[in-house]
Amino acid sequence: MSVKQYVITGFVAVLIIIGLVCASSIIETVDKGTYQIKQAAITGKMSAKMVPGVWLQMFGDIDPWPKAETFFFTADKDGKDDTDVDMSIEVRFNDGSLCKVSGTARVLLPTTEQDAIALVTERGHKTYGDLEQKLILPTVRNVLRSTANLMSARESYGEKRADFINWARDQIENGLYDTDETIAEVEDLITGEKVRKAVKVIRKDKNGLPVYQYNPLRETGIRLDNFEIKVFNYERKVQEQIAKQQEARMNVETAKAKAEEAKQDELKAIAEGKKNVAIAKYEKEQEKIKAVVDAQKDKEVAELQAEKKLEVAKLEKAAAAETKQANILEGEGLAEKKRLILQADGALQQKLDTYAAVNRYYADAIKNYQGNWVPTVTMGESNGVAGNGAEQLINMLSVKTAKDLALDMNIQGQKTVK
Repeated sequence: MSVKQYVITGFVAVLIIIGLVCASSIIETVDKGTYQIKQAAITGKMSAKMVPGVWLQMFGDIDPWPKAETFFFTADKDGKDDTDVDMSIEVRFNDGSLCKVSGTARVLLPTTEQDAIALVTERGHKTYGDLEQKLILPTVRNVLRSTANLMSARESYGEKRADFINWARDQIENGLYDTDETIAEVEDLITGEKVRKAVKVIRKDKNGLPVYQYNPLRETGIRLDNFEIKVFNYERKVQEQIAKQQEARMNVETAKAKAEEAKQDELKAIAEGKKNVAIAKYEKEQEKIKAVVDAQKDKEVAELQAEKKLEVAKLEKAAAAETKQANILEGEGLAEKKRLILQADGALQQKLDTYAAVNRYYADAIKNYQGNWVPTVTMGESNGVAGNGAEQLINMLSVKTAKDLALDMNIQGQKTVK
């Protein structure tokens, strides 16, 4: 190999070595879940790569940023390694007691290139660690302290625990509350005595909404999401006092509950008694109503039966009147008929029938007589009387009957021969 070839080969080798050494300063890769801020090597121009992929570094200064990160303010671990670090935030309540609050929040970094660059150039946060210590931590700390100043330790432990969390979350999103001072009676947590002191209250606008101070996260493109308070670690003496107060309050509440239960039992007994009275009264009313209904029914049935009988009587009376009228008319007709017949023949047929019947009775009487109708011995003359005694009797009775009946045995229309 000639000298020239050795020189060329050496030069190429040097270039390769230089390329390998400088490759990491020429090309950079953006990992998923991150973005990068670059300051150009010569011009110093700032730029940002917001999406994963490869881009030209060209010897510029590049800083990686997470798109989202969890912020820990806990008393056990910082969530990044196994080292025990107390990152809880100490607060003071309006009764003067201290407490360390632990929790987490999800920090969502800017999504636009402009906001990402502004965090570095305008707000001076060169790294995420710097941002967390100089912006996120102070913001959360101020919010927790402001919220604690609005209530007592006992209230944060009990009835206002939810308010503490909600107020803290609201202030992280919108800024710290503006507050006013007012004089209120506050129970000293240690001594239990009531004291009057100035306390903070949330200032409200004319619509009753909270008035906020400036929010340091505004216009940064940063949001705190899933804000969570996990532990309230009170001072030992405060925790003991809270426990005693809670026990006392529980006893009071238990007594109240028992008293309320007794009252409810009493009310229940009274209600049960009223119910029984009402049921008895209702049953009696039902009996009364039934009796009235039955009586009304009997009355109506009786009235219906009476009306029915009255109608029947009316019908029978009308029928009787009709029958009477018919009988009268029939009798008058028969009487008139008989009168006309009698007027026409002088009741001849009746007289003849009577005459025949009388003579028949006379004949039967004579026929059945066993004695002598005439004397066996006669003395003197008969004075011209002819016939026997029976004949004379019959003639005499016939004349009598004819006379009684006013019967004229002569045939009408013939003249008597003298």
